[in-house]
Amino acid sequence: MKFDVLERLLMDRALGHLDPDVEALLVDYLANDPTAADQAQELQNVVDGATEAVRRTGLAIELPSEIHRLMWRHRAEQALALAASFVVGVGITALVFRANLRSGNVAISSVPAQANQSVVSAAWLAPVKGKVESLPFWSNQRVYLLASVAGQSPPTARAN
Repeated sequence: MKFDVLERLLMDRALGHLDPDVEALLVDYLANDPTAADQAQELQNVVDGATEAVRRTGLAIELPSEIHRLMWRHRAEQALALAASFVVGVGITALVFRANLRSGNVAISSVPAQANQSVVSAAWLAPVKGKVESLPFWSNQRVYLLASVAGQSPPTARAN
């Protein structure tokens, strides 16, 4: 008999899943092969030990009260981290809007322009606008670009 077939049969026998006629044939085979009989006995001992270990009931372990405090502390830290990220996002958004307002990239103001105010030329803003729109919205590069544009003095043309 092949070793792998014998091993499967011995495992099924140790677990009690063999048909009675197949078990009778296996018992006859084991009577003629002492090494296979030893292997069958070892396998049966392992299965019995594993069954006994699984059936034992373990002691119920209660969590100490400190762990509950640690869980609440962790949840509080998560909530604070979420609130902090929201505040940082709002701050960055405000910075971007402020930089956009400083650069003169505002649609139309309801206040009439005075004669001595300077107007930003659209030709100067076009390349910067293309670069800004190509960057991801929440990126550092976009914020730095907008801040640098807000700090520069563009070439201006006098309004009539």
